[in-house]
Amino acid sequence: MSLPSLADRSSPAAWFGPGLIAAGLIAFIAQAAAPLTHMPAPLLAVALGLSLGAANLGSMLAPGLSLWSKPGLRLGVALMGAQITFAEMAALGAPALIAGGAIVLAGVAAGSGLGVLLGLPLAEAAIAACAVSICGASAALAAAQAAPSTPQIQRTTAFVVVGVNILSTVAMLLYPLLAHGLGFSAHQAGVFFGLSIHDVAQVAGAGQSVSQEAADAAALSKLARVLWLGPAVVLVGLFLARFAAAPVGERPALKAPPLFVWGFAALVLARGLHLLPQPLVEAMAAVSKILLLGGVAAISAQIGPKALLGVQPRLAAALVGTTALVGLAALLAAAFLVA
Repeated sequence: MSLPSLADRSSPAAWFGPGLIAAGLIAFIAQAAAPLTHMPAPLLAVALGLSLGAANLGSMLAPGLSLWSKPGLRLGVALMGAQITFAEMAALGAPALIAGGAIVLAGVAAGSGLGVLLGLPLAEAAIAACAVSICGASAALAAAQAAPSTPQIQRTTAFVVVGVNILSTVAMLLYPLLAHGLGFSAHQAGVFFGLSIHDVAQVAGAGQSVSQEAADAAALSKLARVLWLGPAVVLVGLFLARFAAAPVGERPALKAPPLFVWGFAALVLARGLHLLPQPLVEAMAAVSKILLLGGVAAISAQIGPKALLGVQPRLAAALVGTTALVGLAALLAAAFLVA
């Protein structure tokens, strides 16, 4: 006798519970295993989520997984705002803030254009460009919330999360060698890493491989890009709403920024005004990481490995091409704008 489906059960807890628990466990496992395996936590979350899909559990767990992949992801991105302080922004200085913003906006625009030229739909190209230009997996997930919610967008987002983590790891190994070959100072090398490498963990790893000074400069320079997450997602959302889906005569009206973007901005302001006690900030940071990892796992479980393997090579080409463009811009900024 087969078990009744989750949708047939009368208890809401039974309906949502298994998916919530499964993605939550994956998030905690990925977070704990990352230091032991020396692999990025988002990549582990993708792999474990895909294993659920391979076991044909994605549809059965769908109600709970959808809470992780939609409201959970939005809350996770919003909570990232509590990690930014005005003191850190001041320490960056105007040149770094401007360089970070220029690289983010130029990278999103050029990467989206490159993706479209390669044959990607605009929404998918924008998700890839945001991931490379801002902060890797977190930016991909945030941009996906501003795009239409479709199975293809979910597949693209999962592939982008995998792709940017692989590219970030390659950059973490290669960019310190490049910086040394170009004769960069430790400070210049850190700025180069922070303005070019996608994910925060690999930025820190590249900086530490050079020196503590390089690691500090890399962390601050990375912050100059993360600060632009909210504005960039707003711009992408407005652009997609205007041009991505409808014919010219049927374009929808421009929408207000998503609620999670307002939450991100509000927490940046609250942290800057010292309204958030440090224990609460640390708790928000921990919750944000778990929510983002759970969201990655949920998306991966719902699409399964076969769908992910079916993603076309042009998306990979867009990620690599945009990575090269952002890397070149960061290299020039470190060489000519940083003493």
